[in-house]
Amino acid sequence: MRLLVLLGLFIGVLYGLHILAQDYQAITKPKVLRFLFKRDLKYATNYNATVRWRKILQYDTMQCARLLYCDLGAHLPDNELRRGFTYMLALATKEEDNAALEEFKSAYFHGRMLRDNPALCREKYPSCPFKAVLLFDLLHYLLHTL
Repeated sequence: MRLLVLLGLFIGVLYGLHILAQDYQAITKPKVLRFLFKRDLKYATNYNATVRWRKILQYDTMQCARLLYCDLGAHLPDNELRRGFTYMLALATKEEDNAALEEFKSAYFHGRMLRDNPALCREKYPSCPFKAVLLFDLLHYLLHTL
């Protein structure tokens, strides 16, 4: 039974990362190509890309996405992927996503305070069984297979 619960939580982590990757792609793709994405079809004429923070937080029961953002804050953005995910925190959101966005901003700024010791993000978000490096690798994989 415990294995099934753990498997369900793991699937939730992957789905939350999948949503984050989709939103990243929708934001970073040129406007001309945005109509090719399924979630963008209804916005093809008047599209403002947003991140579905509330939905990501809903599937982030193991706090892995928050660990990811804590790690983003703890390291200098040394590549385009890190800069892009950090940039997502500054985008305008829908009203229903504001509270969830604050959770991710809080994680990011907590990481900023830990610049000398980014491993302390793990203490803030201990329920995620994965390292932030693996989460970034998963995002990189999702971005190149979606």
